[in-house]
Amino acid sequence: MNATHRKTWILALLIGASAAATADTVVSTGFEGLTLNPFSSATELGKGDGTDWTDALPAGWSMRYDGPIGNPVEFRGWRVMDVDSWIATEGNQDRATWTRGGVGARGSVLVADGDAYDDGTNIDTGLFNTYAQTPPVALDGVLPGSVGISFDSFWRNEVTQMGRLEVSYDGGAHFETLKTYNSALLPDGQVIDEHVEMTVNNPGTGTMVFQFAYTDASNDWWWAIDNVQVTAVTVPEPSVMALGLLGLGALLVSRRR
Repeated sequence: MNATHRKTWILALLIGASAAATADTVVSTGFEGLTLNPFSSATELGKGDGTDWTDALPAGWSMRYDGPIGNPVEFRGWRVMDVDSWIATEGNQDRATWTRGGVGARGSVLVADGDAYDDGTNIDTGLFNTYAQTPPVALDGVLPGSVGISFDSFWRNEVTQMGRLEVSYDGGAHFETLKTYNSALLPDGQVIDEHVEMTVNNPGTGTMVFQFAYTDASNDWWWAIDNVQVTAVTVPEPSVMALGLLGLGALLVSRRR
């Protein structure tokens, strides 16, 4: 290797070292630590232990519900549920088979349950649609195509309900579907208990948000999620030392020429 090639190689190493990428966790929740209320609707009364549910999602999360307004309010859209209370109020129906949701003494999870809501409000015609969104993720300084999401998922299938993980890069004006549970393509009653991981094709500027959409549900079953984590690979600004080394390397190369 001649002197010019050696100095160019050193310069390339310095540039690479100055822009070392690191993976950061930008969203992380197991839906624990929230204040849970006792069941109070007629269909749920007396079935929990007094720390049963809440419609208050973790900081930065949001929820929308579209459908008939009625009771039980405990299941009107995405709700954080104590797992044992959720199992008890619905008489199990395979809810207790989830191997991943909750921590410790089962803990809390995020639940959308059209079957439970239909116990008090008929949704066979005016269907149950609900959407939960993560906090927005800032993308400035994030490596394009590097954002990853993982979560534990528990789905019991029945037509006509649909489940979709979606992402938006424009403030929610448009959503791209990343994963679908399509009830038309699955056997009725099928339970899917899985850990989901994927990387998305994010840009390197702006913001993005993930959305869990549970839609077109009548007296169907449920979708529950837990342990949501979003990571992003960021490229830090070069340090003062790195900038100095870069300048020195550039000077050496230019003098050789």
